[in-house]
This record gives sequence, structure tokens and C-alpha cells, in this order.
Amino acid sequence: MIQKNNDLIINRLVEQIIPVASPRTVIVYNKKFDMDGKMDSFKLCLVGDFPDHRRLLSQIFDIDCELPFDILLYTPEQFDHLKEDTNAFANRIYRKGKILYGR
Repeated sequence: MIQKNNDLIINRLVEQIIPVASPRTVIVYNKKFDMDGKMDSFKLCLVGDFPDHRRLLSQIFDIDCELPFDILLYTPEQFDHLKEDTNAFANRIYRKGKILYGR
């Protein structure tokens, strides 16, 4: 039940981000849990063509969410290149994250 609620919280946020950001891909790549197993926060990676990162992040962080979250932005070119580099953080996101939207 807790896992379903966690997924619901994340998916609700993603559903609100999509019309604001028009990302190609959204990946959840980190979830933090407290000692009781309750999710404390999570991190999303958005891949897309975002002309104004600062404005976009401001709009996204204005979205109401039950839990704290962080956002990492990549252009498609950056992510496609870096996901192949085993030393890059994008590679870890690509290998261990879960795609929630897109490809």
C-alpha cells in the first residue's frame, strides 16, 4: 500500500510537469526513505529541449507536491551522449532509474 501511495505521489507530479515542460522523457532516479520505510523525497530527471532552465525550474517547483523533490534537466543531445559514458551521472540514471514518461 505504501509503495502504491509513493508511486501515486510521483505520478501526480509527473502529470503536472508534462504540460509545463513538454519533456521527451521523465525518469525517477532516486527515492529517499526514513527509518520506518516511508518515502521522504525523490528525484526526477527530465530530458527535453528547455529554452529557459531557470524559468522552467521555477514553474515546476511551484507545483504542489506532498513530498520534497529535486529535478535534473538534460537536453536530448546531452543525455544521449552522457548515458553511454560509464563515468557520467546520466549513465547511472539511465541504468538504474525508471522511465515514467516518454522513451
